[in-house]
Amino acid sequence: MSKLLRFIFILLSLGTSHIFASSNYSKEVEKFAETLIFDKYQATFELTDEQKLYIKANPITNRINFTECKVPLEGYIVGDKIKSKTAVKVSCKDKTPWDLYVRVKVQTLIPLIVSSRPLSKGETLDEDNIELIYKAKSQVRGSTFSELDLLNGVRLKRNVSSKRSIRFKDVCYVCKGDKVTITANQSGLKIKASGIALTDGNIGSTVRVKNTRTQREVVGTVYALKEVQVSF
Repeated sequence: MSKLLRFIFILLSLGTSHIFASSNYSKEVEKFAETLIFDKYQATFELTDEQKLYIKANPITNRINFTECKVPLEGYIVGDKIKSKTAVKVSCKDKTPWDLYVRVKVQTLIPLIVSSRPLSKGETLDEDNIELIYKAKSQVRGSTFSELDLLNGVRLKRNVSSKRSIRFKDVCYVCKGDKVTITANQSGLKIKASGIALTDGNIGSTVRVKNTRTQREVVGTVYALKEVQVSF
């Protein structure tokens, strides 16, 4: 009985080794397909410093039987065009030739500021409640932010769910009721005064503010957090 059990154990061990080796070689084929796409992408497109490239082959199913190629693999991108889901034909030209199609996911990732938890209208943003992630460029919609520093101290105008991107329309650099600094250039002199914001605004937009000392209402342009510039 012990000999039979030992024989079964040896068979199982051999079978496991065979599967493991096959799995390892499948990974090599997947890597070959990914490298073909990477080289093509490098020759065709240019990434900016802030962008990242994501290339990942779909795992080759173990239902496909193929032997380890004894000569260098050959391959080409089907259609010679890189898409979000690109097919690569991988071929072996040795004595037992085979062809295999590998599906590869390709994405250009861009930096994106998202909420790290559910946020409420009126909350001030900082590194405790927002974070930087990378997301596929094709999935990003609207005017968003890519740097944490640009949102530090900025307030929300609406509720934001967890892990959602912070968009331009969600925030105000100057919010109604804020104490703001009013800056004006007059006869070559820079004059500063304190005021109260009467409307919401973002960088580059105009807002109405009231001079705290004179009670005069003026219209100015938001140029920084709680800072408004007026012209005379």
